[in-house]
Amino acid sequence: MELSKYPNDIAKAVFIEIKRRKNEFPSEDILVDLFEIMYFASIRTEEAEPILFNSVYLDPNDPDPDPPERTVRDRWGYVKFSKQIEFNIPNVIKLAKASDPRSSSLAIYHNENDELFIWGLIDQGNRYHDYVNYESEEGPERPGIFQASVEGPGFLVAYIQYQKIAELRINHLIRRTVDIFSKGPIKDALESGIKRYLNSVQTAVGEDVYNDRDHWANSLTQYWFATICRILLRIRSYKHGGALLISAGRAERGLNIKYPIFYTRLKDALVQRGVKLIEMTNASDLIYEYLEGDDIPTDLYLDENVSQTELNDIRSEIDGSLWFISLLSRVDGLVLLSKHLSVRGFGVEIKSSNIPDEVYISSSRIPIESDLKEVDYNHFGTRHRSMMRYCWNYPGSVGFVVSQDGDVRAMTMCDDRLIIWDNIKLQAYTFIRRRLLRRRKAIR
Repeated sequence: MELSKYPNDIAKAVFIEIKRRKNEFPSEDILVDLFEIMYFASIRTEEAEPILFNSVYLDPNDPDPDPPERTVRDRWGYVKFSKQIEFNIPNVIKLAKASDPRSSSLAIYHNENDELFIWGLIDQGNRYHDYVNYESEEGPERPGIFQASVEGPGFLVAYIQYQKIAELRINHLIRRTVDIFSKGPIKDALESGIKRYLNSVQTAVGEDVYNDRDHWANSLTQYWFATICRILLRIRSYKHGGALLISAGRAERGLNIKYPIFYTRLKDALVQRGVKLIEMTNASDLIYEYLEGDDIPTDLYLDENVSQTELNDIRSEIDGSLWFISLLSRVDGLVLLSKHLSVRGFGVEIKSSNIPDEVYISSSRIPIESDLKEVDYNHFGTRHRSMMRYCWNYPGSVGFVVSQDGDVRAMTMCDDRLIIWDNIKLQAYTFIRRRLLRRRKAIR
């Protein structure tokens, strides 16, 4: 049985990582105080609303020690309070209302007596938030020695730049997430949709242009999976719970589709994004080749500018399509997608009644015997159990279930076993990992 974890456990994880990287670092006792205050503040409310905020551990005497040569207009900045404010639970609860994890942060540091204080606010956090949630393709630098967030009651997360150190969920410390989309059964089950997507893009731009750069298949595939992540993140943000089913074969098998629709806009827009991105890049590459001395044809500039304009329009179209699809999840029942990401219906009820013989949770993206834990089907809620039954009865289907508390699980069949993954990676960060040197036996 796993032992319960506490704020001092995430504090220790942060201390070890900072000490490994930095010449100067706060003591472990300081970090324990910080995470204990954040934890106990998180289980309180202010005017019946939850306490959510982001904090940056930043020296007020040297807040920007290494500024870039060119400062962009929307780079982070800081504003100081006229007087330092003690970092305690009542003050944190009050000031959290003036901050938002999406856009601003509390600036925190310690004094010569190792007492924590809040000395100001950090602004312009939107670009970071958009990047990690795949709403933007560029991410900014982040201020401070480390960053820590309250993302829900008893839910703390610590980062260094774009690396997640650890997260504490009530009494469970998570040191890594599972990247199910880069390799493994989930990726394999969705392969037919990816291939059709890539083939459509290649046919539109032509094989020569497509193959002019060797990274397009990988880049477009990553964006395709990021699109699924964005849908799941938006469903999670509603705090209503929901489910997304990517079916294998005929959409109506084992399902009662209360609201059948055939919505292909996201699928089509993804293809057009790929086409315009490649066309714009190709025009830019040709312009660069002419810089050797030849006159640059004006048509190339026109092609580049037109593709850029159309690409911006398509990105906006994709964003609107994702909102449209995610909102369907607020109707009781799951949202049904084909493997080509066409919406086939919502408010969908699963009729399959056969219960899976075996259910396992995998802590690795490729199920490995040593990382599998058998779980009881009946220990899950109605939404999870119905999705398990469907994926069990229709191999090749992929189910995602979003709980009201924010947990997102994925499931599919793998070698006659129903495998579930929790703690799946949905955002564009990397987890700090400790390599485990051990021999593993994979499922055959």
